[in-house]
Amino acid sequence: MADGSTLPKGAQTKILRLEDAEHQAQALISSTVRRISELERLLMNNLDGERADAVREEIALLRQRQDEHSDRHRSAADVNSAVRRWLSMLPANAVLSDAKRAKVRPKGDESYQTAIDRVRREIAGLISERFRVEQAGLPLEEIRAKARDWVARCAKTARPRITATHNEFAISFDVFDERASVPLHDMAAIMAFLYPERFLKRIDDVIEQMPKPTLAMTAEQKAKRLREIKDSLLLLENEEETLISLAEEQGQIIARRATASPAAILGLVVDRNKASAA
Repeated sequence: MADGSTLPKGAQTKILRLEDAEHQAQALISSTVRRISELERLLMNNLDGERADAVREEIALLRQRQDEHSDRHRSAADVNSAVRRWLSMLPANAVLSDAKRAKVRPKGDESYQTAIDRVRREIAGLISERFRVEQAGLPLEEIRAKARDWVARCAKTARPRITATHNEFAISFDVFDERASVPLHDMAAIMAFLYPERFLKRIDDVIEQMPKPTLAMTAEQKAKRLREIKDSLLLLENEEETLISLAEEQGQIIARRATASPAAILGLVVDRNKASAA
């Protein structure tokens, strides 16, 4: 992706606001450090003065605020870095448009922070489920079906070469185990050709003894659920960003997650199909 001028207006505005948030946090850090230095000099010049205790308390409070400003700056810098990295990885011909703002508000007596925390818990739940689905094992019947296909393929590769001429007759299996360091016949392939049913029966017995997965899904089920999770995550991250933006409009700053979708943060829709066809 080229520079930010190629982005839709809404995304350009969001990038400027994200950069402003980082600069403002840095400015607060600098001004706080300067004020702490001023108060420390004042205290050094009058350690036992009547204002000394008040100055010490103010310094302690300012140090706490400095830590808060540093955390905010670090968070803003991480988000901006993630956004820039994501934009740099987009195809040069990516077709981008501003997404419609999600229609979402805090529920009932929720504050913005409470509403965002709720959405983030839902996001975390979906991310955990996505990991479980990705790690899901195959159902027993699908494992057996794959074993049958494997045996059938092995049998085809092991068909013997028969030589029959007026003065020679020979049968040879010219199938070798590619994993062996020296030429060795692939015995599994040969057994699959000679005794397919008996060979498959023994494999089925081994499959039956395998540990059963906590979650079992077919390849089709897994792909379908992962698509559903992806769509649900996008909706939730759009809700999260909308709530953060609404809170900012009310003067409340809530840190964004550096792991949040940059597309959701920028309010962008990326049409990769059009980019691929261009």
